[in-house]
Amino acid sequence: MKNYYSVKTIMRKDKKRNDGTYPLNYLIIFNSQNLKLSAKHYLPLNEWDFEKNSPKGIGNSILKKKLQNEEKTIYNHLLELELSGKPLTKELIKEKYSGGNTKKDFFYHFDEYCKKKFRMIEEGTQYHYELFRKQLKEYRTNIDLEEIDLKFIEDFLYYLATEKKVGVSGIATRRKTFSAVLNKFVIDKLIKENPCKHIKLQKEKERNDFLTSKEIENIKNADLKMGNLTNGLNLTRKLFLFSCYTGLRFSDVMNLKKENIVDNKKLVLVMKKTKRVLDVPLNSWAIKLLISLNIKSKKPKELIFEGRENVSVNRDLKLIARIAKIKKRLTFHVARHSFGSMLAKNGIQPYLMMKLMGHTDIRMTQRYVNSDEEILTNAIKTVNFN
Repeated sequence: MKNYYSVKTIMRKDKKRNDGTYPLNYLIIFNSQNLKLSAKHYLPLNEWDFEKNSPKGIGNSILKKKLQNEEKTIYNHLLELELSGKPLTKELIKEKYSGGNTKKDFFYHFDEYCKKKFRMIEEGTQYHYELFRKQLKEYRTNIDLEEIDLKFIEDFLYYLATEKKVGVSGIATRRKTFSAVLNKFVIDKLIKENPCKHIKLQKEKERNDFLTSKEIENIKNADLKMGNLTNGLNLTRKLFLFSCYTGLRFSDVMNLKKENIVDNKKLVLVMKKTKRVLDVPLNSWAIKLLISLNIKSKKPKELIFEGRENVSVNRDLKLIARIAKIKKRLTFHVARHSFGSMLAKNGIQPYLMMKLMGHTDIRMTQRYVNSDEEILTNAIKTVNFN
């Protein structure tokens, strides 16, 4: 089979850098596929000729010649690969371009790290690594290990905050992920030190938002008829309400099976986050919701709820909050906070709350105690100074 390929230099107008310049990439088109390799050069828009795909001006004449020579070199690499009889693939082209040396390729080592790491971490944590890789790849297509210094990391986090609109909590998570990877690279002697240790992040204000019983009722009664969004919104509402009634985290709700519901009276499951066994009775609201899902017809290993991504659920909850006229910042974890708040409001002792929520530390439970203004108001009314 004959291979078809071409090489040209392009400017990535979609990748504006903090200094106002844009990266240059070698665009390789082969067999209806394309691959972009960093040229490791950057120019402002007014110094690039988009028709000729080359730098403008006398001051860029040396760069222009260098890019042309590199295009020829890459083309020759493609020709050598074709003559070898091997089918062209992105991996093979990248390896040929790097001279068969993957020792400096950050993404190569990152992927190798993840292959081993993913065997030991939950899907939720895996998602953070996958999202980190995706956003880093969007920021810079090709990265050498020697490029990663304090400025590189600060620029990347700035890009996330300004271009991707990632919040303080998200920035902290990306930095934590980056640091974990770089720590391993230091151990493996791929790099000398981890620059992340020099970065101080803004602390996000701790949020313990929870809903009142009236707000939960508003969600339950909200009209979610929104055309093709209706089914997804209704599923999200059921997931959220079940968490309000049980205090289960998103991962535990999504992995809940018929066998975890014992005699339609209690929950028995191993929580994904803590690995602790949760063995607690179900309240009437949770039981009623399970009945509406026709749980009796399900097989023991069958999931209770249909699959739904966490990001989709949180997106749905923003819309549901607007429809239900709830002004609070609604995320799935608010349901767990609401469950804890309701327990406190109904006078459940902290030790029992700890059991019902599956906490490992009583201090985690105590934040729900007297967290509601209504509880505080009623409490102060009972104080007798006579």
